[in-house]
Order: sequence, then C-alpha cells, then structure tokens
Amino acid sequence: MESFSADAFRLLVSMALGVAVGIERELMEKPAGVKTNVLICMGSTAFTLLSLRMVGPGIDPTRIAAQILSGIGFLGAGAIMREGDHVTGLTTAATIWVDAAIGMAVGMGYFTLACLAALATLIVQVGLNRVDMIVDTLRQRHIYRIVSAADRESIDAVVKIMRSHRISVMYRKIMKKEQRYHSQWWTYGHPGEQEKVLRDLLQSDRVIEVTY
Repeated sequence: MESFSADAFRLLVSMALGVAVGIERELMEKPAGVKTNVLICMGSTAFTLLSLRMVGPGIDPTRIAAQILSGIGFLGAGAIMREGDHVTGLTTAATIWVDAAIGMAVGMGYFTLACLAALATLIVQVGLNRVDMIVDTLRQRHIYRIVSAADRESIDAVVKIMRSHRISVMYRKIMKKEQRYHSQWWTYGHPGEQEKVLRDLLQSDRVIEVTY
C-alpha cells in the first residue's frame, strides 16, 4: 500500500509538472500541447519506476532509462520540420527532451531537481519569448514574388541585391512560365534593409514585377 501511494504521488507530481510546461506550448499553438507534455512526463516517470523494480542477476536497470532517451529522440525528430533553409519545431523537440528528464527525475524521487527543471523551462519559454519579440522588431521575415527575364543573369541580379543589404534568403522557389521566371523568395533581415531591397528590385532592368 505504501508503494502504491508513493507511485501515485510521483505520477501526480509528474502530471502537474507536465501541465505546467505544456500550457505555454498550448497557448503558443505548438504541435506538442498540454496532453503531449503530460504523457511524456508521466511515461518517463512510469518507466523509471519500473527500472527501479527490475533487480536480479543479469538485469541492468539503467537500460530502460537509456531506452527512454531513444524513444524521446524519435518523438523529437517528428516535431522538427524543414522547408528549404527554414527549420521549425526545434524548441518543441527540446521541450519534449526536457519533459523526459523531468519525468525521470520525479521517478527517481528527485523532486527538487524536477521542479527546478520545470521552472527553468518555463522561464526560457516565457521570458525568452519577449527577447525573440524584440529581435523580431529588428529582423523581420518577408516574401518577395518576382517576375523577371528567363535567364540566369536575372536570378543572379536578385541574389546580388539581397546580399548587398545583408538579407538572408531562407528559401526560394523558381518557375518558368510564358518565357519568364516567376520566383518567390522567403527572406529574413532588418526592416529598413528590406525596404532598400524592394527599391533596388524595382530599379533593376532584370526585374519586371515585384510583389512585396
């Protein structure tokens, strides 16, 4: 009965910490919300409790803990998406990884460590979001839709303009239609420099039309 109460308490603590971490992800409309974070924390706690009970000749209780990390790696990889040079889901994947660590700490009875890890995760998620917002005011994403002559020189001219204003091209898509290149450019850079890029594109004799 004492063992049951201890296990139930640890699972409840794990659930509470998973909820705390998952709320921010849910509010930000990320793929891994409250339920996902709770299940990862509780699952890691349950597997850790099992590993503590697996004692005997030829049994290595640390193997289950190692396999938890392998499984979490699989989940984290599924959260990461790449489109051209633009990668999303890294923060969600990292949160999943931390969830597992929190759950394992609870399972081992290291409640202070688990609570500190959850608190630190919330500070990073919420506090650094404000830093990201400040950075976004200095560097913004824009999409340019450009119609140009169907030759390599036209593309090179666009690239040269982007580079001259230190604008990063995250992804580009080029199609040939009616003897012209129709291209889309996903960019990242300072708002003032983005305006200069637009000006130079409109002045370029290689560019026919620009949608910004």
